[in-house]
Amino acid sequence: MAAQTVRRALGLATALLLILGAAASTWAQNMFYREVQKDGRIYVFANAQRYETWEQSGGAEIGVAITRLGFGPNGETVIFDSEDAVNLYNFKHDKPGEVFPKAKPAEVSPFPAGKVNGLAFGDFYYFPDHHDAKFDHQQGFWFRRVYLGYDLAFSPTMSIRTRLEMNSNGLMAGGSLTPFIKDAYFTWKYHGAHQARLGIEPSLTFDSEEAYWGLRHIEKTPADLYAIDSSRDFGLALTGPIGEGGFSYGAQFGNDSSQNSEQDKFKIGRFLALYEPRSGLRVEGVFNYGKRPSGQDRTTAKGLIGFKKNAFRGAAQYLWQERKSGTDAADTDIKIWSAFINYDIKPKRFAAFGRFDSVKGDKGGDDVGLPGADTIAFWALSKDAPFKFYLTGLEFYLRGSIRLSPNVEWVRYDEPAGVAEIQNDVVTRLTFYWSF
Repeated sequence: MAAQTVRRALGLATALLLILGAAASTWAQNMFYREVQKDGRIYVFANAQRYETWEQSGGAEIGVAITRLGFGPNGETVIFDSEDAVNLYNFKHDKPGEVFPKAKPAEVSPFPAGKVNGLAFGDFYYFPDHHDAKFDHQQGFWFRRVYLGYDLAFSPTMSIRTRLEMNSNGLMAGGSLTPFIKDAYFTWKYHGAHQARLGIEPSLTFDSEEAYWGLRHIEKTPADLYAIDSSRDFGLALTGPIGEGGFSYGAQFGNDSSQNSEQDKFKIGRFLALYEPRSGLRVEGVFNYGKRPSGQDRTTAKGLIGFKKNAFRGAAQYLWQERKSGTDAADTDIKIWSAFINYDIKPKRFAAFGRFDSVKGDKGGDDVGLPGADTIAFWALSKDAPFKFYLTGLEFYLRGSIRLSPNVEWVRYDEPAGVAEIQNDVVTRLTFYWSF
């Protein structure tokens, strides 16, 4: 029994030696080393192909090599075809081995970098009351906005944005959703956070305020909703910080033709000053002056103060615009007071919001309605009397980018002298929103 065990052990050892011998033979066949003296130099090769090329060229071609002056045993210059050749030479001549740091791989630039983005929002709406009888009890689904855009960054300082917009007929007349260019602008960060923007771009009048309001899918900001200024213009804007204390500026020179091409020789200048320190305070001032045909120039001013802390944000503002008549008729001053609050009861899960606007026109000292109120999209208000606007609602986050918001808006008209009583406007909505 013992003899049988010994025979098995000897057989296993013999097989192991054969395997190790074969491996060593294979390694020896694959390993290459040549050391050649020529013209007072020593050439060392660890690559057979490079050695053959060198030999066939008569020693003229060696390619990229490592040269060590006085490194040979008698002070000869030694030329190595690779780092492996250096260490093989060192081993043969009892020199210490060397560690060669590996070169870092070249960094791959993240630019140019592009991203497709979009959003959509709309409502199931119902008008239980409307001053225009034809809209009483009207209800249905509509998309108020659908955006599809592409942002492309050429570098950390240069980028472009292109965006299409589609929306339902805002005058509640039906029809298909027709796309048009909403944004098409180039941005250049020319010095730190200071940047220039050129093209069809957001208006400085309320672009920053809209981000602070944060509920564009529920309702527009006052300057946008009441057509004090357009949301887009074709022009040039400069923005950036002033120091490090929370101050920033903005200046914009544009066509005053919304996203359309130039229609006349007249232009508009917009100026923004913003103070937003880390305390959560926000103070914003805007001044615009636009030249218009037939002397119907417009001057606009806005002052806003707000506060944001943790789950709460709110603001109040006064918005004023003078519209020149361009004739002997009296000019019109539009005066708007507005305030809003938003409270995230459970951040990114559940929120409540509310807003109040007081809107009136002053023409020659008489209170009048808002000019153009009957063309306000998705509302068609009365232009015959000043009014108070109320908004309240809740917002539920199904996911971060998908929300449902039951809300109600109503408008109560004043009764200025000489104007018959106007029925209130009320709309209840279930607003849906998603983005990507």
